[in-house]
Amino acid sequence: MSKGAEVTAEALPLEFEGKRSFWDVLADEKYFKWILTIPLIVVLLVFMLYPLFYCVYYSVQQYDMVRPAHFIGLDNFRAVLQNADFWHGLRRTAYILVMSICVELLLGMGIALLFNREFRGQNIIRGLCLFPLLISPMIMSMMWNFILQYDFGVVNMVLNVIGLSKVNFWSPKLAIYTITFISIWQWTPFSIFVLLSGLRGLPKDAFEAARVDGAPAWLTFRRLTLPMLSPLIVIIIMLRTMWLIRLFDPLYATTRGGMGTETLDWMVYRISFVFFDIGAGSALAIISLFLTLIVCALMFRVLMKSLGVNQ
Repeated sequence: MSKGAEVTAEALPLEFEGKRSFWDVLADEKYFKWILTIPLIVVLLVFMLYPLFYCVYYSVQQYDMVRPAHFIGLDNFRAVLQNADFWHGLRRTAYILVMSICVELLLGMGIALLFNREFRGQNIIRGLCLFPLLISPMIMSMMWNFILQYDFGVVNMVLNVIGLSKVNFWSPKLAIYTITFISIWQWTPFSIFVLLSGLRGLPKDAFEAARVDGAPAWLTFRRLTLPMLSPLIVIIIMLRTMWLIRLFDPLYATTRGGMGTETLDWMVYRISFVFFDIGAGSALAIISLFLTLIVCALMFRVLMKSLGVNQ
């Protein structure tokens, strides 16, 4: 074939080159990047969108798993919002959320600043700090339930040995604080290592300049460290808010929602799977989701502002 013929053949449109095989299409970069998203789309459809649609559908139905469902409009939402237990559960959820996030951020920042220094045995201590995150939340909650038992718990046995009176950690006055402590104990390492990674990535030039200028350590922390870590702090608050609104494992393993510890997520479980009122439980779940979206949207705006992104 002459050189001119070769040029003409190369210039032919794609449809004249012959039919492409299935594997050629898969290997094409134009299609391959979309093919890789198919497993994610299937997982989202099966495990997120279908349950969400199912929940929204039954939130406007009266359904008790015995009689057929029938449409009642927004009556389930009215019943939930007019129920005093909902507002009590919302208040407890907000208390656990605020207390847990504040304490976790304070402890996480302090320990992260400590771990940011070089010291002997640092790798062992950091590994031990990861221990709470490696335990299943249910197993961890059961462990603390036994440790804090009034009659045979380790903590009360130690208090008895040193001559102090026992403490009923699961009494109506202290149970909510105990649940909050369990949540803080498990998730403080998350804040520690997120903030530690942020500290390790901060530019050193600005801190060296502040040290040369003689700026106090607290002023350097306030004017340099905190502003630079603010995006990570907002991310921690956002993630912990989503997780704490769905707090369930510590309650199931300890009080089962009793002793004044019932939160929104436990109310969804109790209404739906104890009283079998699927309609009201679905409505409460939708309200809980709506509150979560509002908080996360506000946190996302703060995150974009801290990153300097104009919206």
